[in-house]
Parts: sequence; structure tokens; C-alpha cells
Amino acid sequence: MTALSWIILIIVAYFFLVFFVLRLLAPFMGFGGYRLPATIPQAVKDKITELENKSTDQLSYLQAAYDFVKSRWRATRGEVVYKFHLIFRDDIEKIWDAPGFAHCTTTNFVLNVLLANSKFFKADDIKVKHQFFNFTPHQYLVVKIGGKWTDADPAGAGIRGKGLGYHAKWFG
Repeated sequence: MTALSWIILIIVAYFFLVFFVLRLLAPFMGFGGYRLPATIPQAVKDKITELENKSTDQLSYLQAAYDFVKSRWRATRGEVVYKFHLIFRDDIEKIWDAPGFAHCTTTNFVLNVLLANSKFFKADDIKVKHQFFNFTPHQYLVVKIGGKWTDADPAGAGIRGKGLGYHAKWFG
């Protein structure tokens, strides 16, 4: 086999593992939407109530929930690699009790739980999207507000100074 053949084989294997196999194995990266937890911890319910009380409509609730998630969890390039094992967390209570680093899938799951369990949104108002970003899949949400879809990407665009309406793309 030539060197070029090996390089192509390695690239194909990488993309197959990262963009297909990982999406099958990681809890919140699947090819469908999220499955909401059967039970919501009281601390999460309390936060939902607090956010609802501070909000007047869908957009203000989404902004408050987005800001909260950004303030409690973060993602950085280096941590994504050396804290890779955390991508397999799937218990909302354990995630809630562990602020700090979280992969995009985890922060989006928490945001989804906050939105879908509020009085302002239902599960059908939230869709999960995936984007090629820094040679890996990146996940963000789109949320329906008044018939229009708005990007919500606290782990990608959010930590790079962009707010609602943006998602991380390609390299950054």
C-alpha cells in the first residue's frame, strides 16, 4: 500500500469513528432528538421556576436559560480531549451537581431540559443539530420562538462571545 492510500484510509477511518460510531455511543449525540429524563431533580425544577418568574415570554426565558447554562458549564478545546470520558454522562442529577466542564452535548441536554419542562416551550419546539467544527462533530440547538427557529449554542458560539442566533462553524 502506498503512503497516500494509508493517509486516505486513516482519514476515512477517523471520520467513520468520530462522525458515526461516536454518535451511536455517546448518550446525547444520537441521530434523533433527546429523550427527556423520566424524573427531574428538585434543584432543576426550582431553577425552571426561577427562570420562569424572571421571564415574560419565550425569548426572555430562552435568554435566561441560555445565560444560566453558559455561566454554570463551559467547554474548551483542551478539556474536550482530556476530559473525553465525561461525554458519556447521562444522568441529569449528576450533571446538575457537577458544574464546570461539559461537552456541547451535555450543555445542550441541560438547556433542552430547562426549555422543554418550562411553561414557555414544549419538546417539539427544540431540535438538535450537528455541525462540523474543528475536525469533530459539534452539537447545538435550534429553538422555535413565534414560528421562527433561533440557534442556541452555549458551548460553541456562547463561549466565543456570540449570543443567541449563532452557532459555532468550521473552525474557531
